[in-house]
Amino acid sequence: MLRKIIKIIRKSLSKSYITNKNSCNKVTSCSRFRYLLKLFSFLNDKSESIMRNLLSFIKDCVKLILYEFINFLISPSKTIQPKSILLIRLDAIGDYILFRNFIEILKTSDKYKDYSITLVGNIAWRELSETLDGKFIDRFIWINTKIIGKNLFYRYKKFKEITSTGYEVVIAPVYSRDFFYTDAIVKIVNAREKIGSEGDLTIMKKWQKKLSDKYYTKLIPAKTEVMFEFYRNKEFFENLLGAKIIIKKPFIKLNEIYINFNLPENYALIFIGASASYRKWNMEGFAEIAKYLRSNFGYEIVLCGSKEDIKNAKLFAKYYGEEFINLVGKTSLLELLIVISKSSLVLSNETSVPHMAVALDVKNIFVIYNGRHYGRFTPYPKEMVSNYCVICHPEIESNPEEYKKLSNRPGYVSKLNINEITVDMVKEKIEKVLRCSQHTK
Repeated sequence: MLRKIIKIIRKSLSKSYITNKNSCNKVTSCSRFRYLLKLFSFLNDKSESIMRNLLSFIKDCVKLILYEFINFLISPSKTIQPKSILLIRLDAIGDYILFRNFIEILKTSDKYKDYSITLVGNIAWRELSETLDGKFIDRFIWINTKIIGKNLFYRYKKFKEITSTGYEVVIAPVYSRDFFYTDAIVKIVNAREKIGSEGDLTIMKKWQKKLSDKYYTKLIPAKTEVMFEFYRNKEFFENLLGAKIIIKKPFIKLNEIYINFNLPENYALIFIGASASYRKWNMEGFAEIAKYLRSNFGYEIVLCGSKEDIKNAKLFAKYYGEEFINLVGKTSLLELLIVISKSSLVLSNETSVPHMAVALDVKNIFVIYNGRHYGRFTPYPKEMVSNYCVICHPEIESNPEEYKKLSNRPGYVSKLNINEITVDMVKEKIEKVLRCSQHTK
C-alpha cells in the first residue's frame, strides 16, 4: 500500500513537460490536481477499509473476552466416558441433509461401531434428526444458533450441559468451521482426541483459524478446490474412517407419517421461502410459472413456505387468481418432507427444500438461484442426479466456471438481483426438461 501511495505522489510531483508555453502552467496544475484527487480518493478508500477491519477485530476481541469469562465459570468433567463420541454440527437444514447419511456410516463403521454418539446439533433440524437418525444417536443436545451468540446465560447453560461429560473422541466434520461456536465447544470440552477438518476461511478470519487449529489434536486434510458439499462430507469421513464410502447421493428413507391434509394426485410443489430476502424470487414470477405449469402440463399447485412467508402467500394468491392448496406456515418439517416426496415437480428458491427433494428422489427439481457458493451447494453434479435443474442469474450463466471461483472466495457476498431472473428464463428451462421427458416416455 505504501509503495502505491509513493508512486502516486511521485507522479503528481513529476514534471509535466508541455511544449506550448502558454498552456504549460495551466495543464501542469490541472494534472497535479487530478493526481492529488486520485491520491485522496485512494487514501479515503483504504482508511475506510482499515477502519472496518479494525472495528471488526475489536468486536471479535470483546466477544472472545466475554466468552472466555463464561468458559472460566464452567468446570468441564474430568471423567472420560469410555467409547464415546461427541459429534458437532451446527449449520443449517440444507447442510444437515447433505451430512446426515454419514451419521449411520460413522455409527456402523468398524472403527466406531461400539461407541455411543452424542450429537450437538442446530435446533432448526431437531424434528428431522430425532425422527430420521434416532436409532444411530444415543443423546441429542440442541443449540439455538440464533440465541447462543447473543444470550450469555444461554451460552453458559448449553456449554455446561455439553461439558458435563468427557468423551473419548470429539468430531467436528464441518468444512467451514466457525470460531465462536463449533471451535469454542471443541476447545472447552474434555476429550482424549479432538478431530476436525483443515477447513477454509469462509466464515473465519486468519487469526481465528490459526488460534483454533490448536484446539484439535488432529485436522483431516481437505482439498482446496471447490467441491460439492456432499462430496466434501464424504471426503472427511473417508479420511477419518480410512475406508471407501459407497453412497453416491443424499437419501431419506421415510416411514409413513400421518398428515392432516389432502393432496392431489399430480401436483407441483412451489416453495416460496428462503433464509434471506435476497434469496427469494418475486411472487408475481412464481404465480406466472404456476399458471404455466397448470395450463401446459396439468399440474395442480401446492404452495409451501414458513410462517414468515404467509404475507407473500397472499401476494401469490392475488397474482395467481386460481385455486391452489396453500400450506404456507402450516407444515412441520416432517410434514413438509411428505408433501415434497409425493410431488411430481418441485420449484423452489435455493434453500433446504431442493436438497430434501434430491434426497427423496423427486422426479423434477427446478431451483431459482442468485449466486451464493456456486458449485458448493448448487447445482448438483450431473453424475449424482440428472433431474436437478438450476436457473441462474444471467451473469452466472455467461461464465459459470469463473463465477464458481468468485462466489467461493472468503467474504464474498452475492450482489446479484434474483429478480433479474425472468419468468421467460424459468419457463424455458422447465419447457426444455419436461418436453424432453415426455418424448422419452
